[in-house]
Amino acid sequence: MGKAKKVSLNLIKMIILPLVVYLIFFILCRIQGADKFGVGTDLMVIFRTTIYTGFIALAVSYNLTSGRFDFSIGAVLILSTIFGVNISLQFGLGPVPMLMLCLISGAVLGTISGFVYIILRLPPMIVSLGVAMIYEAIGFIITKGRGANLIGKEELLIWSKQPYIYILCIAILIVLFILLNKTQFGYNTNSLRSGQQIAVNTGIKEKRNTVICYAIAGVLLAGAGVINISILGTMPPNLGLASIAYIQNAFLPMFIGNVLAKYGDRNIGVIMGALTQSIITSAFGSLGISSSWQLILNSIIVICFFAYAYNSYRIVEFEMFKQKKKKAMDE
Repeated sequence: MGKAKKVSLNLIKMIILPLVVYLIFFILCRIQGADKFGVGTDLMVIFRTTIYTGFIALAVSYNLTSGRFDFSIGAVLILSTIFGVNISLQFGLGPVPMLMLCLISGAVLGTISGFVYIILRLPPMIVSLGVAMIYEAIGFIITKGRGANLIGKEELLIWSKQPYIYILCIAILIVLFILLNKTQFGYNTNSLRSGQQIAVNTGIKEKRNTVICYAIAGVLLAGAGVINISILGTMPPNLGLASIAYIQNAFLPMFIGNVLAKYGDRNIGVIMGALTQSIITSAFGSLGISSSWQLILNSIIVICFFAYAYNSYRIVEFEMFKQKKKKAMDE
């Protein structure tokens, strides 16, 4: 099989899941008379939500797939946005400098989180809870509870609109693709994901890789924060670990991305997972399903997909056994 044909086939395999889910719910919504699902403004909202949740899921995936569960992602998202936006307002900066300040803030906060984890040598869940509480408190104290506010600043609220949100997404995905597939960092990251102890024994610097992963996660969370404040106009600070709620929509896209990674880039797989989740969420809303039932159904979908991902090797083993049995009978 030619390389171009193989790449095309793998690309089809990556997009087929959200496409099938879209078609199923499109037909179901039309049967129920919900003719606004998946077209016009609703489709644009689906794409926008995909990028927002996709960034958060990617941020979680860079650490969780290496065994580091990070509860501080919401706090990093909020604080990096508060820093970048308020500095931009103070100096009268435009949307691009504001975005860059937010991304830099996210990278710095993520790097600090990584160093704290390495220095303390405590389980990542415990460390991230402490970091989350500190970041939440800083965001509340420095703004006296006001957070960041861009209401009325239309010139700064562009990062949730076309084509800027797509430019932001494509630029970040290109950088992540290069980092994960074309650099020593990417090789080390994939090796650590496959077998951490073996990778360390071969000379891979786990601590350095960990800090870089936290920094990348911080940049992604800052990008999600910029999109969020561009939609809502404000970014209020959280206290009492309320920022942990940001993680709830990251799991399904991440699990789907891990499964689709065998067909291509893991980052694109996560975005396809986020697209699938956004389609499901929009369809549930169009069908009039209550928020409580949406939460239940989404949880069931996550569990089912996790069960499939965890046991997928059994399917491969079954097919191999079936082929061997058929070959033996033919002989």
